[in-house]
Amino acid sequence: MGDIPTVNQKTEREAHVSIEMVNSITGMLRSLPALSSKCCIYRVPERLREVNLKAYKPTVVSIGPFHHGEKHLQPMEEHKLRYLQTFLNRTERSLEDYLKIVRTWEEKARHYYAETIELSSEEFVTMILVDGSFVVELLLRFYFPQLREKNDRIFHKPWMITDVSNDMMLLENQFPFFVLEGLFNLVSASIKEGNPTLLEVTHEHFKYLLKINELPKTFSNPGIKHFLDFIRNCYLSSFPRVHCESERTAIYECPPSVTKLHEAGVKFKMGTSCSLLDVKFTHGILEIPHLKIEDNTETLFRNLIAFEQCHCTDKYISHYMFLLDGMVNTSKDVDLLGQYRIITSMLGSSKEVSVLFNSICKNVISGEEFYFSTLCRDLNAYCRAPQHKWKATLKRDYCNTPWRVLSIFAGLILLVLTLIQAVCSLISVPRGP
Repeated sequence: MGDIPTVNQKTEREAHVSIEMVNSITGMLRSLPALSSKCCIYRVPERLREVNLKAYKPTVVSIGPFHHGEKHLQPMEEHKLRYLQTFLNRTERSLEDYLKIVRTWEEKARHYYAETIELSSEEFVTMILVDGSFVVELLLRFYFPQLREKNDRIFHKPWMITDVSNDMMLLENQFPFFVLEGLFNLVSASIKEGNPTLLEVTHEHFKYLLKINELPKTFSNPGIKHFLDFIRNCYLSSFPRVHCESERTAIYECPPSVTKLHEAGVKFKMGTSCSLLDVKFTHGILEIPHLKIEDNTETLFRNLIAFEQCHCTDKYISHYMFLLDGMVNTSKDVDLLGQYRIITSMLGSSKEVSVLFNSICKNVISGEEFYFSTLCRDLNAYCRAPQHKWKATLKRDYCNTPWRVLSIFAGLILLVLTLIQAVCSLISVPRGP
């Protein structure tokens, strides 16, 4: 048998191990990067990703570091370089000049990402210049069709520009807006036509995804973090947030379904507001702005929700989807909204739309406050009032055509005449002595 360690030997070994552990942990603590208030680009939380992985994964192009170098996105790298070449030719600056300028943005740009980017300074600066110039050149070619080259593989191939645009709105594919602004300002002087701003060309590119027609006048470049933030702000630009502050409560109340609302006599009306979120209920009329459901609608809203879940205190888009999720349970609900032109679907069936709404809020956290609480409470109270349902049943089952109204009216007249005749008969009966 070997020697048995004494108490002193055990203590020395334990002390030695403890010192190593302290040094190791101390080193890790010292190497922690500082947290930045500029952080606004995140990886999608796993609880959201597992519901629909495809909604968050780029299909044709990587922008920024999170999907940089992925094999299935490599074919687009050649087109990025072609766009960079054209971008450089628009000004008298050299490639070296651009690299020097971009290097001054490196530290700030790194702080935009929620995790440490494991790229060297040279790799990161190169990626920023290539991806940033690609995006700016794409926006310019979209805004000015005459700038597109004859053999452009993005604009002259079916669906490619749509796929690229869809990838540009993914949370994990976002890019610091200040970098795009800097690159745009360097090259915009060479574009003599119209002298648009970066916000204007960005709006022109994304407006087919948005509910608004005009760029909000309240926008300013310093307030925009990236494209997804731009889209969210477009949706919220005309949203009555002051009104919202007075209505928010900590109580979430699920709204009745569209079918139940219809059975209770609620009238539906397509709203004219520029904001999708401006849903109103007054005097038995529920006004909901028009929503067009397309192939990319789910991807857009899932990424907006993911951004809110990661970054925003006020989760307005998430609350809007919670509201629709509660109101739309079946294809019948979708069909009713379709009858009033509140929802227009480009999908295959009403069932697909109902499935979209029923799944889009899965694993989403609504937060302590819910903007539509008052609206939901009013809708539930209206449905619980028996007189509303009786009135709706009478109108739906007995007064749904002019002929039924006339027959009921004639029946009432006949009933009144019969009662009058009966009363007259009683009056005319001779009384006994």
